[in-house]
Amino acid sequence: MALDQDQKPSASISAPTSGIDNEIAAYRAISPAAILSLLCGVVAVLSFTSWFFLVFTIAAIALGLSAERRIRRDPEIWTGRKMAQAGIALGLIFGLAAVTSTLVQDFLRSRAAGQFASQYADILRKGKIEDAAYYTVSPLAREGKKPGEVFKELTAQAQPGMPNEQLTTLQGIHDRLTSGPGESIAFERIEAHGLEGMNAYASVLYLLKGPGTQKYPEKEQFALIFMKGATIKGKTQWWIENSKFPYEPASYVHKEKAGESGHGHAH
Repeated sequence: MALDQDQKPSASISAPTSGIDNEIAAYRAISPAAILSLLCGVVAVLSFTSWFFLVFTIAAIALGLSAERRIRRDPEIWTGRKMAQAGIALGLIFGLAAVTSTLVQDFLRSRAAGQFASQYADILRKGKIEDAAYYTVSPLAREGKKPGEVFKELTAQAQPGMPNEQLTTLQGIHDRLTSGPGESIAFERIEAHGLEGMNAYASVLYLLKGPGTQKYPEKEQFALIFMKGATIKGKTQWWIENSKFPYEPASYVHKEKAGESGHGHAH
């Protein structure tokens, strides 16, 4: 009887020890990669503001897939599969949406710039220097004014010995086009376009060609027109900010003004 009494306490002591062992065996840690995947997926929403944040969409997908593989390989050790799947989903959604939105905006901006560039080529070819100079001021500044009025204002602003460079360049293009029969100008291509702050911009290449004259013996010359566009009353309106003639194709590099930034794309 004494021996049986001694054995009972030992059985009661071993029971809780077995319970602790079971709890330790059942514990599974959340995969760090799954946590990071979800965090990167949340940050990926900023991809709409800058290309830089697309890195987080890629990271969210890569980390999520890595966490998935680890959890499947060692399900008794790791958990967090739903977290990893959420990170992958966010990365895909925000990444694809941002890229699609940017590509669509680029296409629309390029098409709008090309349309104005073609119209401006007609103005340079058929119009007077006053008509070409009219578009060197912003849409709001030229609103309600005639080309002749704008031209007078521009020439009046020029300082003695410091002519308006814009007018000088446009005058050079106009002089070439009127130097003899057969001279023409055509919109060649958009060298670069993008956003600067809230305004669109485009560097447009023009080809001037003809039989050549004594003053302009080259049969072909190029000109660059740097234009900007602003959405006014639901419509993009453009103006000429800079121009170069003669010009070597692909030699112009636009420098953004301080405090302004945007997605620039060379084409």
